[in-house]
Amino acid sequence: MIGRYSSKGPTPQPFEGDRFQILSLDGGGAKALFSASILARFEEDHGVRVVDRFDLITGTSAGGIVALGLGAGLSPAEIADHYLELVAKVFRRSKQRKWRLGRLARPGYSGDALREVLTEVFGDRLLGESRKRLLVPSWDVQSGEVHIFKTPHSDRLTRDWNLKMVDVALATSAAPAYFPAATVDSARLIDGGVFANNPSVFAIGEAKSMLGVPLDVVRVLNIGTMSPFTDHSDRLDNAGLGRWASAAVPTILTASSTSSTGLAQHLIGFDNFVRMDAAVPPGLFALDRIDAAKVAGYAASVSRNLGPEYAAKFIDHTAAPYSPPPGRGGTVTPNTEEQN
Repeated sequence: MIGRYSSKGPTPQPFEGDRFQILSLDGGGAKALFSASILARFEEDHGVRVVDRFDLITGTSAGGIVALGLGAGLSPAEIADHYLELVAKVFRRSKQRKWRLGRLARPGYSGDALREVLTEVFGDRLLGESRKRLLVPSWDVQSGEVHIFKTPHSDRLTRDWNLKMVDVALATSAAPAYFPAATVDSARLIDGGVFANNPSVFAIGEAKSMLGVPLDVVRVLNIGTMSPFTDHSDRLDNAGLGRWASAAVPTILTASSTSSTGLAQHLIGFDNFVRMDAAVPPGLFALDRIDAAKVAGYAASVSRNLGPEYAAKFIDHTAAPYSPPPGRGGTVTPNTEEQN
């Protein structure tokens, strides 16, 4: 099922406005520090809150955690600080050694440790309490279906609002072999990066089908997580499982992001889709290993070079206020007649 919603309901109300802006954040494990750092530098440089520019925020895996943080009201700088803590506590070097030794038999890292760190950030906040419309992908391993968590930004969306943000974060970031699957609302879920590491296309579809937004008014800012140069050895052309083991994951993630970028550009126009990423040497970073100083350096360079495009295409738009409906995260207005 794509999303958790009632199949019956009203058609979207006609969209009012001349633009609808989407912020899309790729997955990338520890490398999502790059995404948060880019957004923090934009706020620093331009003096405006990033979340105020976007009508819908989507993120997969670690990008989903960043998206949830923005929905919870955290600034990008605060998210970056929390993310450094998460990396230090969850991806400890001692755990990395155990990961190398035990990777064939069990997940490399503890889901309980990740839950503990995420709970420190999100507490008991519900998805329905998000201050922004959110779309966070995961994959249902039992049913073999797409499972996308959504805020209640449409009358049709009646289920996910009362789920804890922590549970949504655990589901979207449960990367196979790194973390155990997460059980949320009785479903067994894993990392949304297995099908949508770059969730831009799904967010565009959400805007069109659920919110009635015409494609020609959609703009997307998509931020990657430092993709490695794709320069695979010729030996992989005829390689088996042994040689492909280390190359398969980055290849799949890069292919997913690149293909989504191309399709999104065709849907909304090349000028309306902006992707920001840094190409880095293979092996410099991993899903469970980063150098914070080097990440900061890449973020500083990309934000400096592409900041003018961000300012020209996104800053002049102010997103319409969003608040969840009463009873689905929003405040229920008392019925004065019944009280009297």
